Amino acid sequence: MEDYKKKTIESYDKNAREFSEKFAGLFGDIEKHAIKFMDILNGKKILDLGCGNGRDSEYFLSNGFDVASIDLSEGMIKLCKGKGLRAEVMDIEDLKFEEKSFDGVWAVTSLLHIPKERIKTVVNSLNRILKDRGILCITMQKGDGEEYRKDGRYFVYWKTEELIEKFKDKFEFISSSKDRVGDTDFLGLFFRKK
Repeated sequence: MEDYKKKTIESYDKNAREFSEKFAGLFGDIEKHAIKFMDILNGKKILDLGCGNGRDSEYFLSNGFDVASIDLSEGMIKLCKGKGLRAEVMDIEDLKFEEKSFDGVWAVTSLLHIPKERIKTVVNSLNRILKDRGILCITMQKGDGEEYRKDGRYFVYWKTEELIEKFKDKFEFISSSKDRVGDTDFLGLFFRKK
């Protein structure tokens, strides 16, 4: 396993409960994205990509959606299963789903751990598992560069134009927004599979 991935997963596994508590109160900051996501989907099957503690998966389930939840952290998946979610350990860079399995992919603060030079592979995989005209919602941290944080997690920072460029071959850009959470700027982007 690559070093950036190994260190990030070790941090999430070691601090699963702490991160879970920290993230629990942040849903209000992205709920508007979740509402838009549900409104523009053409079906009910969602993949929560990098689901963490399952907070967003629970929200979608409570709104009548069929949700599959994946994360590479065994600690996070254990928390999800404790909530009764259909969750499994899976690598974002190696998705094990059939073609055209989902109406939408919710990738909120998960792809920000993927190095820029590897994002095209992920884009191709997301295209493969989405149904025709499927919806993709991503959030990334705004900025430049890539780094390891003190807790060991690897983060990649983006600009909106960079992301649109990386996704444009497979996805039609719908909209973007910038949201401030604490002292961090996040980019929220919606795409539709071409």
